[in-house]
Amino acid sequence: MTETSPPPARRTPRQLARHVGLPDILPVGTLDARPDGTPISVVARQLGAHIDTRALTEAGALASVKGCHFVFRYGAVVSFGAEPAAIDRFDAMLAAAVIEPEAVREVEHAVMLAAARDGDRVDNEGRILLADTAPARLELVAIVLARNVVLSRNEEQVSEAFDRIAPLVANLREHGRATFPIRQAMRLVGEVLAARHRVMGTVQVDERPDVLWDNPELDRLYARLEAEYELDERAEVLERKFVALGDFAEVLLDIVQGKRAFRLEVAVVVLIAFEIALALIAMLPR
Repeated sequence: MTETSPPPARRTPRQLARHVGLPDILPVGTLDARPDGTPISVVARQLGAHIDTRALTEAGALASVKGCHFVFRYGAVVSFGAEPAAIDRFDAMLAAAVIEPEAVREVEHAVMLAAARDGDRVDNEGRILLADTAPARLELVAIVLARNVVLSRNEEQVSEAFDRIAPLVANLREHGRATFPIRQAMRLVGEVLAARHRVMGTVQVDERPDVLWDNPELDRLYARLEAEYELDERAEVLERKFVALGDFAEVLLDIVQGKRAFRLEVAVVVLIAFEIALALIAMLPR
């Protein structure tokens, strides 16, 4: 009787990315030891649309970096216990690998304390209390804060998009027409699709982090952090706004394309009339 090998374990999207050489999370450095209960500053920021983590790994440019940092492929970086000057130097080292840098960076500050007697939790002041600073705990905190800054940035972009379309909606309501070039309409559609893909596809806010598969004891910490930053609720609200923007973009495209089709029909009629006129002229006696 031949033995059959078990089916290969199903990889999550992040594991698949790492399998093909694109690490989703790149940990850099370690957190210096410090007395129990010492506040540790945590700074998360969105540097750009993407960070080429593979290039950073291959180049080895971050090997001598001090401090503990987590670099995310979707453009976010989270640093633990680093001074502002050190964070600026680290971001400058990442600059060459940042794709589509943000003109205005979204930044989130948090305070973390280690060796909490009551276990992992978030206190009433919003401080993150951890039993220890094991790499898995730090990674989980970094993931939540990175998702938070990405959501915050996209919330701002969606608000800006609604502000941009408000005059168009008012124009349609009052005058029954919209003066909107096709390129701007397509650009709006592209921005909505890109933001939606970033939140729901690349960042995957609604999925459990991979670190929980190997560390199930951190489930409670993740649930508390997720509730503190309201990740699920904000992602659902963003998704509804994306749908609304997408519906408006489709209507706008229909209007623009209808105008183009009308102009094309007018041009065809003019050409036919011109040809008829030429034919009549040619039939006149000379």
